[in-house]
Amino acid sequence: MRLSTSTCMYFNRPGGIKASVTDSIRRISEAGYRVLDMNFHDFSTFQTPFREDGWERWLDQAMEAKETCGIEFSQGHSHFYNYCDPGIKDKEYLDELIRRGIVSAGRLKIKWLVIHAGTDFDSATPVKSSKQKALEYFKPVIELAAENGVGIAIENLWDLNISPKRRYTTTAEELVDLVDSLPYDNVGICWDAEHASIMQQSQTSALNLIGNRLKATHISDHNGKNDDHILPFMGATDWKEIMEALNAIGYQGDFTYETHRYTQAVPDEVIPAALRYSYELGQYLLSLVQPDSDKINAV
Repeated sequence: MRLSTSTCMYFNRPGGIKASVTDSIRRISEAGYRVLDMNFHDFSTFQTPFREDGWERWLDQAMEAKETCGIEFSQGHSHFYNYCDPGIKDKEYLDELIRRGIVSAGRLKIKWLVIHAGTDFDSATPVKSSKQKALEYFKPVIELAAENGVGIAIENLWDLNISPKRRYTTTAEELVDLVDSLPYDNVGICWDAEHASIMQQSQTSALNLIGNRLKATHISDHNGKNDDHILPFMGATDWKEIMEALNAIGYQGDFTYETHRYTQAVPDEVIPAALRYSYELGQYLLSLVQPDSDKINAV
């Protein structure tokens, strides 16, 4: 495993400001990271150049920053929406944002693009119906990704925030069943350790079931459903269990932070120290299960 982080680690800034893609890449690379996750969902959700006509310039800037800073993008996070909802607004535009993410992932040489499955909340058989609609929705998405040299990794979700309703693919069982039903080589699973921790699931049992289907990770901690996406050891997650479980299944992908909230209130003056701490913390986690020679070199 190599340590990686999403661009979301430096995106939300004080006062609701959103960092540019070039600033995010530069700041994170200066802290020692050499492998990143491009969070297309952030750049699709908020008013950024990625949402506008001429969005290719945004991609050109990301490409230039990638080369200048000497980093690799190994995974990314696609935009997503609940395609099971027949009343969804602006569906064509949402699909276009997802298409842009796939095309951009291809140019950035991203191996695995993470995406969420939808849920058919109105069905009397929500698991069955959600799976069927997922199969229909994901096939053209996965085929387009393949044309661009990209894999699609479907993520485990959580649903305590909408209880007693539940979301499809909150369990490893549903994820494995869905992925195994998609007849493509470029499809796998992204395991979000925080989501599983919030759901009080056994990380060991889940990861043993997923096995070599695991292609990407989302790593963050939480203090309940209203305080999430923080750094490991700042919340309730059992990190020893997660590290041992990833190691036991021989996971070959990257150990990738997804910590939206970590620097959102941190002043620019201490951002370098905050980002460097996150890097050192990640290296410590990797040291629990692998020798130093197997970790990415910081400089």
